[in-house]
Amino acid sequence: MNEKQREQIKQQRLEVLKWQQQYRQDNKIEFFDSEYMSPNPIQRELLDAWIELQYKVFTYTGANRIGKTTIGTILALSTLFGKWLWNNEKMHFPHSKPRKVRYVGQDWEKHIKAVTIPALREWWPKARQVHVSKNTQSVEYFWTDEQTGSTLEIMSNKQESELHEGWEGDLIVYDEPPTRKIRVANARGLIDRQGRELFCMTLLKEAWVDREIIKARNADGTPDTSVFNVHGDIYSNVGYGITKEGISQFEKTLTEDEKEARILGVPSYMSGLVYPTFSRKYKPRGHLVRRFKLPLSWIVDIAIDVHPREKQAVLFTATDPRNERYVIDEIWDHGDGTWVGEEIIRFITRNSYRVGRIVIDPLSKGDSNEPNTTFDKVDAVLSRYGYVLNMANKDKVAGILAVKDHLVGPNNEPSIWFFDDLKRTVYEIEGYLYDEDTQKPIDKDDHMMENLYRAMLLETTYFEEETEEDLKPFDDGRSAVGGY
Repeated sequence: MNEKQREQIKQQRLEVLKWQQQYRQDNKIEFFDSEYMSPNPIQRELLDAWIELQYKVFTYTGANRIGKTTIGTILALSTLFGKWLWNNEKMHFPHSKPRKVRYVGQDWEKHIKAVTIPALREWWPKARQVHVSKNTQSVEYFWTDEQTGSTLEIMSNKQESELHEGWEGDLIVYDEPPTRKIRVANARGLIDRQGRELFCMTLLKEAWVDREIIKARNADGTPDTSVFNVHGDIYSNVGYGITKEGISQFEKTLTEDEKEARILGVPSYMSGLVYPTFSRKYKPRGHLVRRFKLPLSWIVDIAIDVHPREKQAVLFTATDPRNERYVIDEIWDHGDGTWVGEEIIRFITRNSYRVGRIVIDPLSKGDSNEPNTTFDKVDAVLSRYGYVLNMANKDKVAGILAVKDHLVGPNNEPSIWFFDDLKRTVYEIEGYLYDEDTQKPIDKDDHMMENLYRAMLLETTYFEEETEEDLKPFDDGRSAVGGY
């Protein structure tokens, strides 16, 4: 082989390498998980969970720049194509129709045009034919994969929720949190195809997302195991498109609160939680316990919060021999004062509770000139069974501090736990917020929280219950508890 031939072979090899490099650049999704590139650790975690069919709702949350838009785009396109292009493995669907995907961005101009469309263009393989239609905002909103007939529809979180109705599909991707109405409107369309939801979000003030999606519960109050959550800080993506130096520069522009949200991925609304230390993990690491049969000797206090037009709230809290608290029962339903009293008696009788004190919202007295207030109705029922109804302490500040002391005690250990099937109580404590302006607890979804702080203010101390033996008279005629 002469020098000219060797040079020709060298040039041919360079051309092949150049073509291969260009192909990888034009068809990046085919190499997303390969020797040339790979998902970051939390993207990998999400992809591994995606093949598990029991999961229907996925959340990918945390700091800025953790690859949320990238992984949302990858999963949207892979669903359209019906397989993972990097290994040619088919995805499972309960039907053989072309897939339908919705991708919900924020506003059309600043988010969808600037972020969503460029990401789709970047990851859509150029070797694959696509037909794209524009809407009246000149946004490429409807993409059809010509090989499979599958479609991707882009919509805005700023549109009226009615425009999101009347659709059915296999996947909805939310790039940043939707409004609750938008989520409900779209979720209906997943029923027929047993579709999935993917929420890619940096959470800031969307407490409902954390409470209703990330911490979703079944009808019986147990955690919803069809939900898979992935959470990461900004450092999860170091080496996958960003650097520590870049993060340090970005961090200089942020306040301390913003750093928690945008660097560590802690939602800023968490700083407004009344009880941020509450954990839905199980004892001993958290504040939940599975329901057990309560010992008959434990003292049960009952707190009542009533409203004329809302459901009535009743909370049962037990004190054990170590003076630790267990929130054990709740009543949350419509009814008048008589109904409330009768329901309480049913709970006491059915569970053989040893009742300590029963307290009620002072506002239940209403007008002092009114002879048949809610207080009077509840009291009339309870007194027939030998129970006394008392006014609750109104010192909310002291009550909240008392609850906090129980959630995290002197040794950094809790002294209060909640039965895990108390849906309303857990719902409220996880979303109980201070008002940003007044720095007072927001007067909304707080009925069980009112009961909780009032129960803690009782400061119940456990004591052994008197038995018949204790009450036997002495030989000199005195009773065992003193006196003649």
